[in-house]
Amino acid sequence: MGGRGSSSSLRSGTATMGGAPNGPAPVFNPVQNSVANQAPDASNTPVVPGAVTALTNMSDDQLAALYRASRSADMPNHLNDVADKTQRFVFQAGVNELPTVLDDAAFNQFMQDNNMTTRDILSRSTGGANYTVNGVTVRLTPQQVTDLMKTGIYNYVGGKHGGQLYGAGTYFAKTGGRPTGYGSNGATALAVLNPKTARAIDRSTLISKATTWARSHPKFAAAVGSPSDRSNYSIYALAMGYNVITDHATSPDYHNVIDRSALVYRKSNY
Repeated sequence: MGGRGSSSSLRSGTATMGGAPNGPAPVFNPVQNSVANQAPDASNTPVVPGAVTALTNMSDDQLAALYRASRSADMPNHLNDVADKTQRFVFQAGVNELPTVLDDAAFNQFMQDNNMTTRDILSRSTGGANYTVNGVTVRLTPQQVTDLMKTGIYNYVGGKHGGQLYGAGTYFAKTGGRPTGYGSNGATALAVLNPKTARAIDRSTLISKATTWARSHPKFAAAVGSPSDRSNYSIYALAMGYNVITDHATSPDYHNVIDRSALVYRKSNY
């Protein structure tokens, strides 16, 4: 989903990842002690403004070092519910900026200002989810899950439980605002891509470009693995400067959102 945590304590994180584009390979160490059982807050949440752009400014050495560091990152339990290398890379790289959330009137105005129609609306339905922190598991309602997608301090990368056909991330269907099949009896979050922050690439184009890009970044490619492996799609996309993977061959179009700052959400659900 878009994020998990206690809705009463979540706020935007402020920690940043050190390392200039041409300096030493950056490694983010959020806290000295284990964060596995800590509730998320600004002291243990890496947030790098413009993280995807920052990744594109890194050298092969820096990207490889960042990825290797991510494999042993001290992950919060609720992000590490299922071991996933994309979630670790996203966490280590600080891809935790919040999306934009607008009330209904402002959302409609945003669409009008950007020449969008209802056909541009992305939908994500949920029937709820389990959440564990400090060893305690609670059941989140569909409304709580969609709230956390919009305001949660962490960018929770989905696809860990149900496959990664288009890479790991939060999957949306371009339904024009109607509920998607999954969790359609719960709550449906509605959003559009933000033209200022979204960089989308179709899956087939990504594979082709990533194969060429990998040859110029051999150390990163050796660390991550083949760009044609679907479990690596989102990692390569981020490293190349893309934060949304689309598949226009599907109907409705699927959008895998890896970086939630690419979205503008409508505050109210369907």
